[in-house]
Amino acid sequence: RAGSAVEFETPKEDMLVRWILGRIQREGKKITQSVMQLFLSKTGSDMENIDKELEKLICYTLDKTEISAADVEAICTGQTENKIFEMIDAISARNQKKALDLYYDLLALKEAPMIARQFQNLLLIKSMSAKGYPAVSIAKTAGMPSFAVQKNLRQAGAFKINQLKDAIEDCGQAEEDVKTGRMADQLAVELLIVKYSA
Repeated sequence: RAGSAVEFETPKEDMLVRWILGRIQREGKKITQSVMQLFLSKTGSDMENIDKELEKLICYTLDKTEISAADVEAICTGQTENKIFEMIDAISARNQKKALDLYYDLLALKEAPMIARQFQNLLLIKSMSAKGYPAVSIAKTAGMPSFAVQKNLRQAGAFKINQLKDAIEDCGQAEEDVKTGRMADQLAVELLIVKYSA
């Protein structure tokens, strides 16, 4: 029998919110819009991850009727992308120690930080915003939920366009140096962090 190919798209943010609300209400709990946004900023849009984090959150707030921001902070694990975002945040704030600490956390998680990808996102978002594109269009082009655009725009504000271009170029050079054995991967990333957080 012939099969058929079906494309499963990432659910849109409003659909995710409705699905999460449904689960929370079935448990007899309430959540405010700001706490919902905080929860989504921690989980991203992956439904499997949301489901897992939601389960933890519901169990954690068993004796409460309203889920608070403190509950989300206490129980929800930030994604690797969140750590990378925080690391670039620390770089943009010229907080070298925090940036390096977050990088060492990522090393401990055995996850290679996607710094270049984040800088590319920031460049795209900053360029589109400067051309007057609305957040919805930016989100679609950047392949991220619309709630993440504002967060990234704030971060992009700490860099000039040419700085972001230089950072992407430096990331490419660092990758080349690591692949050709001219530099150890950890040192290459440390030098990037030191340069852009100086």
